[in-house]
Amino acid sequence: MAEDTRQDKRASFSAIPEHNTNGMARTSAVASSKSGASKKLVIKNFKDRPKLAENYTEDTWLKLRDAVGAIQNSTSIKYNLEELYQAVENLCSYKVSPTLYKQLRQVCEDHVQAQIQQFREYPFFVNTCVNIFWNK
Repeated sequence: MAEDTRQDKRASFSAIPEHNTNGMARTSAVASSKSGASKKLVIKNFKDRPKLAENYTEDTWLKLRDAVGAIQNSTSIKYNLEELYQAVENLCSYKVSPTLYKQLRQVCEDHVQAQIQQFREYPFFVNTCVNIFWNK
């Protein structure tokens, strides 16, 4: 009787299909094809990229400039951060990144120059600004 149970268990284990991570059994491509011939994979050419709208670069730059200015002045941004990120990604994919870099650099330099001038005129203002910044 015990021998019959062992035989049944062995038969059950041998019927288990090959284990896969999702519990599905998968037969190999070679075993499933009758003739054993390989399948050809056809790769189609990519479609041409759509052209940017004429004023897309200028409109996007205005959005980015406003957002950078808002960040520099510690005010709220009018645009969604995801929208701004997507806009920068689009410009970079159309090879506008060198121009965008120059424009962003100029905005940052202008902001720093304005801050430096302010501190030169009012030297004790630095201490006040630091205290305001750290006590937020």
